[in-house]
Amino acid sequence: MVDLVAEPNRKKLIPLFDDVKQSAISAGALGAGISGSGPSIFALSKNIETAKKVEKALDAFYKNSGIEYSTYVSHISKTGTRIL
Repeated sequence: MVDLVAEPNRKKLIPLFDDVKQSAISAGALGAGISGSGPSIFALSKNIETAKKVEKALDAFYKNSGIEYSTYVSHISKTGTRIL
């Protein structure tokens, strides 16, 4: 998961992005990046246990930063795209 197009330009708009991404990967994430055009960051993990470790790492990083944030852990949908 390497974004050589959008991420280098958009990451400067997300405070602490490089450090947060590295923190997620160090906690076990398979990868992390900017969701859409930002400012949301996502991290993918193999299982829910690792995802919770990654969430704790990201929480620890932003907790004392003075930046408002929220974290969410969820499963990837097995249904895929569908018309409602």
